[in-house]
Amino acid sequence: MRAFLNLPKRLFAAVSVLFLLFSCSRDAVTFVGREKLFSLDYGRFENEIDLFQLDFGSNGPDTQIFMKDGMFYITNSGGKKILQLTSFGDLLSVFYNPEHNPEPSFARSVDADSAQIESADSTRKAISYPFNHPVFLCVDNLKRLSVVDQVPPERMEYDSVSQVALKNVVLRFSSDGKFLDWIGQEGPGGSPFPPVAALHTNNKNELIVLSRSQNSLIVYWYSVDGNLLFRVPVSYRNLPGPYDSQSQVFSSLEKIVPSFTDRTLYLKIDYYIPVIDQSTGANAGISFDKSCVYPFLIDEGAYGSRIDLPAYTEVEQGKLGTTQFRKPYELLGVTASGWFFLSTPSSDGYTIEMMDVKSGRIISRTLQIQNEELAYNAMALSPDGILSALLATPWQSSVVWWRTDALIGEIRR
Repeated sequence: MRAFLNLPKRLFAAVSVLFLLFSCSRDAVTFVGREKLFSLDYGRFENEIDLFQLDFGSNGPDTQIFMKDGMFYITNSGGKKILQLTSFGDLLSVFYNPEHNPEPSFARSVDADSAQIESADSTRKAISYPFNHPVFLCVDNLKRLSVVDQVPPERMEYDSVSQVALKNVVLRFSSDGKFLDWIGQEGPGGSPFPPVAALHTNNKNELIVLSRSQNSLIVYWYSVDGNLLFRVPVSYRNLPGPYDSQSQVFSSLEKIVPSFTDRTLYLKIDYYIPVIDQSTGANAGISFDKSCVYPFLIDEGAYGSRIDLPAYTEVEQGKLGTTQFRKPYELLGVTASGWFFLSTPSSDGYTIEMMDVKSGRIISRTLQIQNEELAYNAMALSPDGILSALLATPWQSSVVWWRTDALIGEIRR
């Protein structure tokens, strides 16, 4: 598949579509064609990542991947650095903490008092910065890099009302790698955030930060200059739902994803109902009932029309026969054109559902991932519908993608 990248753009697009359609021809399981782009070795050199000091925390893997316009950005918390690479795996930039990493082989110091390191190779950049624990990142249309980091212990605060530690800030770097500022709750130079769960940008180069407290998810929305535009707390106790007020329902806010094109937040909520033992009438627990997305229109301060999501049916073979049960999908994200991407682990890797918000059309596919790659993986969805992932085995990590944009009609010709 990599050999196709040397073909003319139009021919490459056509070959890619044919490859996708061919790879999705199996009746039992319909796969999306997977392309391995490049590999990364483990270690501390500039083109390696450190996955030996893992910290999954409450928000998933601490090494994250982001793809924009065919460029890949990887935050590696264990190595306290960020890599920018092409789809061929060529290293373009490395942002690194010099106390934890050797100086890149292609770099030379410009000023002993400066944190900036100029590359001896003009095609690559090396930027020194004292990262503590970089995790989530995004890149806007101005090529500015934003990354969530932790403040030093002496700068951490504690919010007694929300009962959370205030420990995260968003660092911003210009397109040429220069440090610009940090964003806190109030804007540039503001106080640290509660634990950050996600970081996004949109087509207006606005920044959206999602933080968790004990009782809510808090959305901070900033202008292109970093000024706070909106602060939207979403309480776990007052979630919208499709049930009447008399129903006994347990609601779980799984994720909030902002729209890429307007000021809308998509709240993905899973609902569970009590299970009653028919023989005794006693409460036997709860079971999953359904999942919905509620668009919250920020400018109007109101919810839009509910969107019902499909559920995944799991089939298990046991000593007593075959049993089926339903479980919710996880929301991966929403494309610029309004496709929801949902996923859940399955026997072959991940089953994904792509659902068009406007028409309700659903496309179901499977992403083939080997068992050894399931121990650690981070996935990202681009605004135009390309799924990328960092997959790790005990020996090496790989960056792959699935051209799911072809399935939803977003492929560029």
